[in-house]
Amino acid sequence: MNISCTHCRKTLRVPDDRIPLDKAFSLVCPGCGRRFAVDPVMPEDFEADETIPLPEGAAAAATNDAPDGGVPDNSFQFLAQGARTAMLCTHTPPLLSHVRKTVEAAGYHALETGTPRDALRQMRSHDFDLVIIDELFGTRDPEMNNVLKYVSQLTMDSRRGMFVVLVSSRFSTGDPMQAFHKSVNLIVNTADVDRMAPLLKRGLDEHEAFYRVFNQEYERINGTL
Repeated sequence: MNISCTHCRKTLRVPDDRIPLDKAFSLVCPGCGRRFAVDPVMPEDFEADETIPLPEGAAAAATNDAPDGGVPDNSFQFLAQGARTAMLCTHTPPLLSHVRKTVEAAGYHALETGTPRDALRQMRSHDFDLVIIDELFGTRDPEMNNVLKYVSQLTMDSRRGMFVVLVSSRFSTGDPMQAFHKSVNLIVNTADVDRMAPLLKRGLDEHEAFYRVFNQEYERINGTL
């Protein structure tokens, strides 16, 4: 198994028989000499920010976090085929409430996640149609947002069907260059959250139009195989 040091990014090759199954462990990097944690269940570059306390009530939102640290139950396993699902990644109660009302009004079944670890586990077990991420979700440093990192590493066949919105206080609403740089479909500035509904509708319409021909051809080809 190849493991990257979370400090200097040096790649370490560790024999599979030396890695504990379903159990976190730590290593000392021979490159920088610093110790770092490894969780085999999570992506290799997951860097948990344990210093961020959850706001009151946020822990209760993590209703699908498995007690044994494994992948939580699929909250959408009983939905009808074709039902659209959304995952909300934010700790800010007013933002969470507003975003949830917006996505539910747009016809999505919404799931709130309490921690980045819970969010990543949910994404590994379910293909969400819509993901809305607060840039400070689980971290004080927006550049260390692990959910965004995970999204940027998804393969195109998985990422193509997911519309990702980044809520940020740093970037302008609708900035296409920053959206490309952050591997998201749409940026909404925190000052424009009250305009989330029309912004989201417009972004989703453009996303659907962009991939319409591709999706039609993809379905046609698959139907002839």
